Amino acid sequence: FGASYGSGREVVEFVSSNGPTGGLYAIVTLVVTHSILLVLSFELARLYRAHDFVSFFRVLLRRGWFLYEIVILVGLVIALSITTTVGGTVLEDHFGISAWIGSLMILALIVILNYYGRTIVEESMMLSVTALFLVLVILVVQLVTGYADQVSAAFADYKYEGGSLYKGLMYAIGGGGYLPLLLYCAIGLRTRREVVVAGIFAAAVAGIPALIFHFAFMAGYPTIIEQRIPTYWMFDQISTPLMLNVYVVVMFVLVAQTGVGVLQGLIERLDVWHQQKRGGPLTRAGHGAVAGVAVIFSMSLGSMGIVSLILRGYTIMFASFIFVFVIPLLTYGVYLVYRGRPQTD
Repeated sequence: FGASYGSGREVVEFVSSNGPTGGLYAIVTLVVTHSILLVLSFELARLYRAHDFVSFFRVLLRRGWFLYEIVILVGLVIALSITTTVGGTVLEDHFGISAWIGSLMILALIVILNYYGRTIVEESMMLSVTALFLVLVILVVQLVTGYADQVSAAFADYKYEGGSLYKGLMYAIGGGGYLPLLLYCAIGLRTRREVVVAGIFAAAVAGIPALIFHFAFMAGYPTIIEQRIPTYWMFDQISTPLMLNVYVVVMFVLVAQTGVGVLQGLIERLDVWHQQKRGGPLTRAGHGAVAGVAVIFSMSLGSMGIVSLILRGYTIMFASFIFVFVIPLLTYGVYLVYRGRPQTD
């Protein structure tokens, strides 16, 4: 959720820029696409006990498994660059703290959480998402009680112009390609029914913040489209100073959590490799070191600016994930799921 929903920049680029009605079409596209990708990915992971991305793609791409590894390393750099840039930008805008200091604080949070391992990562994810939804509940109340007329006027004044389905699909696939990094979250799924429920529910939950932020952005549409950090601008315009401060803290933690979540997927892969080579997973210090090196390397892209990073990053990852993840999953992956259980080839 972090860099995407925390800043609101991605929601603006791929959802709200389509206008009030077009944004709703984009969100439906996002949720449906994520549901399909999640259900198929979770089921393949369950059937083949492949909960790290290398094991998963050895099943899906067979000898071509390394192609995803190449793509996702580029994707990790882009995702972490967006993460550190958003965190630094918000602290600079709100507190006047140098963006570099904010980025270093993000680095410290990511290293500490990854150092303590998967359990802490999963628990901190749940706490972060809970905090986000509490903020969203308050935002909904403020919208309904104070800005319903502005939102209604936006839907009445601006007509649907098209293009939203493509942008919604680009948003879904550009972010959905990271899902194999998060398969460790599905280890507890035991049946196909659980997989279907989990996949659809996760996709729906992921779409709720986009829906709420889209309606909130309509209270300031079209001015909101030009804002560097739209959610920050929105809270500053329609909420109280206290809520703005709460939002900044929650968003900062969520942004760090984005880096933590995707890096945990890389660490799970490295643990498997280390287990095969050395007879045991990486140490906690090794986990923290991997996280630190990855984030420091990614910070070098921050000079591009958040808008350029998101637009260029999503364009690159959309094209890459289509070929190494989505098409194979919707073809060979569907066949493997239909077959039902692994067979000895």
